[in-house]
This record gives sequence, structure tokens and C-alpha cells, in this order.
Amino acid sequence: MIKNRPLLEDGKDREVPVPPTIRLGLVIAFALLWAIWIQPHTIALRHVLLTVGSLLGLYVIIQNRSLMRTKEAIPVYLMGTLFLWVTFHLFFLNSKFELQLDEYLTIWKRILWAAPFAIGLGIALGSKQNLIGETQKGSNKQYLIVWWIFYLGIATPTIIYLTRALLMMMAGKFGWTLPNYAMLLPIPSTWHIPKMGYIFFCLPALAIACSQFVILFNQKSRFIVYYAGIYAATILAVFLVFYLENAKNGFAYATSLCLLMLAVVSLKNRFNWGWRNGAILLLSLGIAGILLVQHVKQNDSWRTLFADIKVATQLEEIDAWKDYGARGLPKNEMGSVVSVTNYTRAAWAQVAIQLILERPLGYGLLYQSFGHFAKEKWANSTLDTSHSAWLDLTLAIGIPGIVLVLASAALAFKNLFQRESNSFTVATLWMMLSIFMLMITTEVARQVYIEALFFVILLVAGMGIASLNRFKLKC
Repeated sequence: MIKNRPLLEDGKDREVPVPPTIRLGLVIAFALLWAIWIQPHTIALRHVLLTVGSLLGLYVIIQNRSLMRTKEAIPVYLMGTLFLWVTFHLFFLNSKFELQLDEYLTIWKRILWAAPFAIGLGIALGSKQNLIGETQKGSNKQYLIVWWIFYLGIATPTIIYLTRALLMMMAGKFGWTLPNYAMLLPIPSTWHIPKMGYIFFCLPALAIACSQFVILFNQKSRFIVYYAGIYAATILAVFLVFYLENAKNGFAYATSLCLLMLAVVSLKNRFNWGWRNGAILLLSLGIAGILLVQHVKQNDSWRTLFADIKVATQLEEIDAWKDYGARGLPKNEMGSVVSVTNYTRAAWAQVAIQLILERPLGYGLLYQSFGHFAKEKWANSTLDTSHSAWLDLTLAIGIPGIVLVLASAALAFKNLFQRESNSFTVATLWMMLSIFMLMITTEVARQVYIEALFFVILLVAGMGIASLNRFKLKC
């Protein structure tokens, strides 16, 4: 049942239309920010984009300030409470005051700095006006422009990676000399980007492409085949990035999202697909499947995964996890030496849970709380992170902090799920889902990754409060 949107006492609608130029400015700023967020030597440009985006976002929030007095705005206030908790922890519960203060004045400052940007962007993209723009011919062109700018920004990290890989391949063949910024360089180059960075900033592109396939199978348009081709190419491109990076985490989560997409589409349409859309999608997934098979063949650790985890449960008897196997690695029940990745990560996850229970209010540091705490307990420890962002984040901000984060995200998800669907609402929901998934086994509880995480949560929260209609989200 559709409920009418509530009105203010004077009868005016709560939602104030966002000027098209403001919406466009917010989307362009976000697209550029996401495109360069992971790129080295871009912090000055990031600060400029954060400033521009936050000023525009603040304007949108002020114009729609009545929305901030509704219960749908609770996720935003929960995130504000988190910042107060972090401030309290810094001054009264700190473990490494100087290190915590440094993170407070950098990472947490940028999270607060970006908050108006994320909320304002969410309101602009989730507004009733924007939903109408998807269906009215007069506004459809502008809607599509905003959408493709948004999508291109999300896909740019993947495009940059593959462009660099192609340039390096051609340079090797033709003897070119490339500048550092045009290459994929290892440590200690200042242009090095770690594998986890590509997982974090490329997986959402695949998730959004999957979400749009779900929408496409419910539509009829002469352009659908072209859209399907773009989304299929995105899925394939992300799989290629993970293949070239040999990213096991990336392959696991990308495959999970594709399976989720197929499950949703099949349940909604009972495989009643148009042959063109179905052929494009299945061809893309088929090629991705070939890359997946090759990846598994190249990584024997997939075969020994459960046997290695079984060894990792013996924390006291076998403690090679304390120094990353420097004293030697144990053997599993199959008679082979455990995979250092499988064994250590499984062991570290158990240790991290124990440390969280020992210090439920948190250690205080986003980066290496696990390592510092472990060093206090075991002098010979060489640990740094647990390689699970959720565990590292919980150890950093404590159980009260993680409850605030998860409560904010859950309520934002609920608000958005009850909204009428369009490309943006479905895309941001899948985007947040992909980030939450990858954080299970990826060490991204640090720097730009945490900043991006909270930005996305606030983006979803902003979209959830933009229009108080109650429709079922079709995702």
C-alpha cells in the first residue's frame, strides 16, 4: 500500500527540489573523487573535491533541513554519535594517544569533512524529482547524463588499472619508456597501489553492473542491448583486474555477487530473458568463469583451504601465526605445508576476536590496533592487522563503535529498501553490500578505505531520507 508523503504544518512538501546544476555538480565531484581516491599523489585534489562537494551538499541539506527532523535521518545521527564516541575515546580511553590523535586529525577529520557531501549527494540522487526524471521525457536526458557520470566515476579505477596494464604490455613490446604514473609498480615505489586497494575500489563497479542487469531484465527499450553490453564489459573488466592481481578475495566476492545477481533475476523473471540480454550476460559470465578456473588452477591454496583452517584452530599448540611463519609452517592433515595465507588469516581472525573480548571498548587505532595489542601480549609478535577489516575496525572503535556503524548502515539500508527503485537507489544498495562483503577478509580498516566506507553509508542514508514515500525496492 502506498502512503502519501507527510506534509509540514503549513502544507508544504518536506522535499525541496534540488537544482539540476547542484545535482550535476555533486555527481561530477563524486565521480572525480571515486576515480582518484586510491591514486597516489592526489591528496590535494581530493581535498578540493571534498570541499566543493561538502559546500554543495551543505546547501542541499539546508534547503531540505526538514528532512533531518524525521526518523529516517536516524542513521545520520548515529554516525554523528560515532564521531563523539571516537572523540571521547581519544581523550579518556586512549592506548596510543599520539597515534590516535594523528588519525583523528587526518582520517576522522576527512570523514567529518565529507559528511555533508555524502548526505547532500544522497538527497539529490534519491529525491522524488530525480525519480520522476527517470520516466518523464523532458527530464530523461538529464537523468541519463547524471547516471552515466556517476557510473563512469565508479568504473574509472578499473579503467585506469587496465589502461596501465595495456601500456606496460605495449611498452615491453615496442621499447617505450613510461612515466611512473602510467605503470603498475611494486613497493617501494610511491606510485604503488596495494592489491586490497583494487579490490575495494573495483568490486563496487561489478556490483553496480550486476544491479543494473537486475533492472534491465524488467525493462523494454531499444537501447537495452547497448546498456547490457556496457554492464557485461564492466563485469568482465573487474574479473580481469582480479586475475592479473591474483586477488583471491576479489574473485570470491565477485563470483558471489554474480551468483546473487543470477538468483535475483531468475526468481523475478523465472529465466524469461530476452535472448540478446541473456546472451550478453552469459557470454560475459562465461569468460569470467574461464578466468576463475585459471585462477583456481594457479592457486593450490583453494584446494587446501579447509585443511589449513583446521590447523589454524590449534592456536596454543601451533603458534606459527605470531610471526607469519618465520619459524616454519606446520603441515595439514593432507600432509602438505599449510598455505601461509589460509593458515595465518584463519588464526588471526580467532585471535582478533579474543582481543576484542579482552578490550571491548576498543584499542583506539584504525591502523594496526591488532598489531600493537598483540605486541603487548606476545613480545615476539610481528603482527600488524588481522586481515579482516570488520575485526580490525571493531578492535579500533570497540563494540559500542561498531554497533553504531552497523545500526546506522542497517537503518539506512532499511529506509532505502522501502523506497521506490531507480538506477541510483539499487546501485548504491549493491555498492554498500559489496563493500561490506569485501571487508570480511580484506585488510582495509585504514586511511582512504574507511573514509570511503563511511561516505557510502552516509550516501545511502541520504538517499533513504530524500523522499518519504513507501514503495518496495525492486532489487
